[in-house]
Amino acid sequence: MGSVLARVAIVGMWQETNTYSARTTTLADFERFELLEGTALLDRHRGAGSVIGGFLDGLGAAELEPVGVLSAGAWPGGPPDAATTAALLARLDAALATVDGGVDGVLVNLHGAMVADGAADMEAETLARVRERFGAVPLAAVLDLHANLSAEAAALCDAIVGYRTYPHVDMRACGSEAAELVASAVGGADLASAFGKLAALTSPVAQGTDDEPMRGLLARAEARAAAAGVARVSLLPGFPYSDVERAGFGVAATVLAGEVGGDAPGAVRFSTAAAAAAAAREVVAATLADVEAQLADFETSYPAPADAVRAALACRERPLVLADLADNVGGGGPGDGTALLAELIAQEARGAVVTIVDAAAVAAAGDAGPGALVAVELGGHSDALHGAPLPLRLRVARLGDGEYVGGGEYMTGQRFSMGATAVLEHERSGVTVLAMEHATPPFHIEQLTASGIDPSAATVIALKGAVAWRAPYAAVAAGSIAVDTPGCCPADPAALPRARRPAAVEPFVITNHHGAATA
Repeated sequence: MGSVLARVAIVGMWQETNTYSARTTTLADFERFELLEGTALLDRHRGAGSVIGGFLDGLGAAELEPVGVLSAGAWPGGPPDAATTAALLARLDAALATVDGGVDGVLVNLHGAMVADGAADMEAETLARVRERFGAVPLAAVLDLHANLSAEAAALCDAIVGYRTYPHVDMRACGSEAAELVASAVGGADLASAFGKLAALTSPVAQGTDDEPMRGLLARAEARAAAAGVARVSLLPGFPYSDVERAGFGVAATVLAGEVGGDAPGAVRFSTAAAAAAAAREVVAATLADVEAQLADFETSYPAPADAVRAALACRERPLVLADLADNVGGGGPGDGTALLAELIAQEARGAVVTIVDAAAVAAAGDAGPGALVAVELGGHSDALHGAPLPLRLRVARLGDGEYVGGGEYMTGQRFSMGATAVLEHERSGVTVLAMEHATPPFHIEQLTASGIDPSAATVIALKGAVAWRAPYAAVAAGSIAVDTPGCCPADPAALPRARRPAAVEPFVITNHHGAATA
């Protein structure tokens, strides 16, 4: 008879919440993106380029048994309503209760910036319920680089692993890293961590990890960690479009202590968790000081829509991407902003392709059928921030179901849906519009190709995103211009009113839940 495998529970609770967005998140949004339990959650992610796919990779390599509990995720948007929050937490409690017996470790896939009606700090709420069910077992959490992690949530983790990249192309790798850390702890090592935060709001447009200042900050932090024997340091610049005290620039560090065999991460083995935690705290403090010294380099300035379109049309490099910053669907924007579309039509940007969310326009196109002309009030339906509806007559080129499988490196191989779609042509200006039923971020070029649009043949591609579009469009785009459009994700976060002042967190050591208390 073979030996019994150690068991590691897998939990997910994920959304990047824009508290300024008028697009309320409902349970249907989670059902559309992901709301799975047990083996169904494991089956969906096995072999996928996702955090949970990485969990499964790492657990498989360590010969640990994954136990699927619950994974709930939705695209960025406004806060989930109270009924949705209650339903998600009830589903979590019920799923936790169905786990037969205890587990030896836990892996949790979080975003870090989820704000819900009835649970302002959804990460802390989720982790507390997981701890209540499973107790003091090794627990590692994976966070988005834009996490607004609170001290309360951090204190419930043994290990914290944040994405290293923006655009996010290392989700699977981060999941695998977290699984390796838990596997080491299951094997007898101690995990020790530290966390701290600056009360600083930085623009996501300036947080791209291929550019300065993030590229240098990451390189120096990782060199600092390697020299100190810290297994993992995570820079979390945060999400400034949530009006919460926990917004800001966080840093976390995780260390292994004790006798660790094999190729577990961490250049130096610490004999005690207390010594390991002290090293982690020093790395966090030094990295926060480095970030503070570079804050001026996160300041941004971008052209208005009219100037950006004029510059794009004067450029010989094609296609050129115009990034609609403040209507960033990947940051919770409604996706129906009209400022950039209005300029492309006014300046007759022939060959331009624009995406927009407008369920009514899609329905009207569906009723009229391909080839027909439809009169619509396009976009601008969500609120006053994103521009007024545009009265247009458009020819229906194609209709679609909006289904596509993501390629590239973001959640590779998973299926997504924009809802019903319509490809609409404005004949006078030569602008093509991809209208979709549901707000879907431009994280996959398949949004266009699955709708019969060849992005390489476009002159201009207007995408509702800040930075994440760069990875899927890298092979196509000849250049790009970030545009200072109106909306709920402005390039300058200070343009939004704040009721809650971000609060700094002095670097602190996290209690080692599964071993001796750290110093």
